[in-house]
Amino acid sequence: MQNNIRDRDAEALLDAGLALMVAGGGRRPRVADIVAAAGLSNDAFYRSFASKDALVEAIVERGARTLVGYVRHRIAQAAGRGPEARLRAGLEAVVRQAADATLARQTRAVLANATGHAPRASHVTVALVDALAALFAQPAAELGSGDPMRSARTAAGAVVAALQYWLFTEEVPGRAETEHLVGFLLAGVRAPDPRRG
Repeated sequence: MQNNIRDRDAEALLDAGLALMVAGGGRRPRVADIVAAAGLSNDAFYRSFASKDALVEAIVERGARTLVGYVRHRIAQAAGRGPEARLRAGLEAVVRQAADATLARQTRAVLANATGHAPRASHVTVALVDALAALFAQPAAELGSGDPMRSARTAAGAVVAALQYWLFTEEVPGRAETEHLVGFLLAGVRAPDPRRG
């Protein structure tokens, strides 16, 4: 029972922290504001998180898990249409984070809070790229990549970097930008492995 309360409190604090980050245009909220918005106490906050950095880190990690789940879902929806369609669906799902105004605003606010503040924020980015690469590796192998995991990791790293660029410049990638990026990455996945030359 106690763990359920802590889990509910943690989720309420994460939701409140994210909402305040978005409402503040990426400004870092105070613990007092987060607990007030969640309807909880400082004690509840510190039972769930060691610090505000830990809360920001948890918000970033939750966002990354949500994105990976969404990419996995989109790839599964493309099952039966071939490896290019599956990889395309996964790459486009990442780009959607910048193309959807609500998602872009949330992600931008979280990244603004994570950059330079949460000590493990860069590890979350590495974990995100690795998780996406794991989803992209099978389609990459089926497309003939000489080194599917390397190709998948390169594609994942490139699409995450493009996402961050669009978020920080507040550009909204249209169909042409998405097609260019996805086409470029698909060509790269099919490129011969230079180590086998």
